[in-house]
Amino acid sequence: MKQLSEAEIEALISNIGEAEAVVKAEPGSPLDELLCKLMQEVVDSLIQSLSSYDAVASANLMQSMIPSQQAYLDGDILTVNITAPNYWKFVNYGVNGTEVNHGSPAWGTQPPSDRSFHASIMNWTRDKGLQLPESFSSYESFAWAIMTNIRKRGQKPRPFYSDVVNDDLISYLSDAISTLIGRAITVNIIEPFK
Repeated sequence: MKQLSEAEIEALISNIGEAEAVVKAEPGSPLDELLCKLMQEVVDSLIQSLSSYDAVASANLMQSMIPSQQAYLDGDILTVNITAPNYWKFVNYGVNGTEVNHGSPAWGTQPPSDRSFHASIMNWTRDKGLQLPESFSSYESFAWAIMTNIRKRGQKPRPFYSDVVNDDLISYLSDAISTLIGRAITVNIIEPFK
């Protein structure tokens, strides 16, 4: 991950103004500015990691990972968000099939969606530019075969998220924020699906 340099952090510190404004994370404050830059770095690293696993079909997941434009402070809890489509967890942790277990979590039922699994597979074949094999009469039958295969064999994990969001990231974030605000902090990262 490209990390902010000491000079960039020092530049933010030079704009501190009132110490109280720094820790409030108000829009435009040095802390808010630092957090927005840090979250963009995390998103950039997630995109790079996702690409390294060749897990890009339509680029929807890449384009949908967005850092929040503001930090929120509620008492002693500082929150920043990165939004992504719900299926990021299936890519990162994999999916067990009926015949193959990848050690993935038991996800339960998928939340309602505006698109069926079959329609998603149809779009995926089009986005990937897959040629219709001679043994299939239509892309629709080809999509059904792919769906059946995925249900049986599942999907191996491609830990793009786990590769980025780890103890090294937590240490980096803690150090950068602590340098700015002048006191030690603890960073907790919460995965929304757990």
